[in-house]
Amino acid sequence: MNEDKEIIRDFWNYRSQKFDKSPGHYTASKEEEEAWKGLLRSKLDDAEKILDIGSGTGFLSLMLADMGYEVVGIDLSEEMIARASSKAKERGLSIDFHQDDAENLGFENNSFDAIVNRAVIWTLPNPDIAVREWMRVLRPGGKLCFFLHVPRNEREDTLQKQVLNLWILLSERRNPWRTLGSKGQAVNLPYNGGVKPGVIVDLLKSVGYSHVFAEPMHEIETLKSRRMPYPYRISHGHGQFCYTAEKPKED
Repeated sequence: MNEDKEIIRDFWNYRSQKFDKSPGHYTASKEEEEAWKGLLRSKLDDAEKILDIGSGTGFLSLMLADMGYEVVGIDLSEEMIARASSKAKERGLSIDFHQDDAENLGFENNSFDAIVNRAVIWTLPNPDIAVREWMRVLRPGGKLCFFLHVPRNEREDTLQKQVLNLWILLSERRNPWRTLGSKGQAVNLPYNGGVKPGVIVDLLKSVGYSHVFAEPMHEIETLKSRRMPYPYRISHGHGQFCYTAEKPKED
């Protein structure tokens, strides 16, 4: 593991301690959970074995296992894996969680029917290498489905952001100014802060994916924002997109 990966791992080990306290990292209502499940079901078709890359504390993995899929969850952070595994055990779900690198997966070619992830590409130093690696472990015809935020509005009110940071400091008991861009742990992350849909679509097409689509997630965003604390709502200035693609079938 190189120095950049060690910094990224250590940051997410730190974030794992309070990760599930942040709105958006859990479904805040049964209605939102059902909306997520409906979206996943519609995108994954007849997939059986699914790889959740950057599984964190298990948001997607737990949901997919509950829906009846065979799930493998990987993360660079050992602490995230430990928390996800504990949650799966509590719920009586069988999920294979283990540490791995999204840009250098320890699986054989054509191992999975589908790959999912949520808010992962922005955390990667080499997104182009990652999406090629994901294609490698997908079976021909396999589905890629992931979720990612667009960039924040450049005119976003700085005061709103600072109000949110103070809320996080007091309510979540964590330092909101400690990020992957902080002094002393800066890593070059090309998509840090979000990325425009066209950039992701072009990236996926450039490495050979077919049937590439980007769709705004209006329903889930609305359901999520309804139950967010006010400081989160007023500073929540970037929407989320669902990206889908397919590994071409062999001739």
